[in-house]
Parts: sequence; C-alpha cells; structure tokens
Amino acid sequence: MRAPFLKPGRNTQYKVLEEFGYIYDSSVGVPALLIPVWPYTLDYKIPHECKSGTCPTKSFPGVWEVPLNAHYVEGFEGGHCPYLDQCVLHNHDPDDVFKWLQEDFARYYDQNRAPY
Repeated sequence: MRAPFLKPGRNTQYKVLEEFGYIYDSSVGVPALLIPVWPYTLDYKIPHECKSGTCPTKSFPGVWEVPLNAHYVEGFEGGHCPYLDQCVLHNHDPDDVFKWLQEDFARYYDQNRAPY
C-alpha cells in the first residue's frame, strides 16, 4: 500500500493494514542518509526518524515497511533529492543520468546489503 501524498496515517492506517491482512506498506520517507535503509517489519519501532511526523508509533507484527530512501545527485543543492521524480536532471545528458543511476545503485549494493 502507499498512503496518499506519501503521508502515513499514524497508527490507524497500520491497524487497518494489519486487520485486512496487508503484508507491506511503502509510505514512509527516510531522511537523507548515506547508508540506505532496507525494508523492515513493524514488529518494533521504525529504525529512523519519521520525516512526515505521522509514522506508526506502535508495533504491527508481520507488516513490512518498504521505506522511501533519498537519492543522491552530485551537484544537486543539498546533495540529495527525496524522491526520484523530484531529482532535477533536465540539464544532464543521458550518459550522465545513467552514470548517476549506477552510482545510486552502488550506494545500496556496496554499503549495506541487509538482509543478505
């Protein structure tokens, strides 16, 4: 599930997900971190700061969160963009965009392969 406007509905949303047998959610944005956050269960508290302020605060065993990590763009103001569609890449040629996508992939692949 993905909450409208990527704003989780506090504990109520996750209670409904649990009650109706949903397995995962992907509504929680992660602050800009050098090491990406991998999917986790909501058996425990979320392992990072809640960007929206509306994340769950209770445990919802068996419900997985697929977090929305920020993407890094060299030369981008602040060094990152929260969501891929917000990355300003229109001044770059296709080879530069491809290189950036490879570097962003390597940030995951080379640093933290959890859970593998």
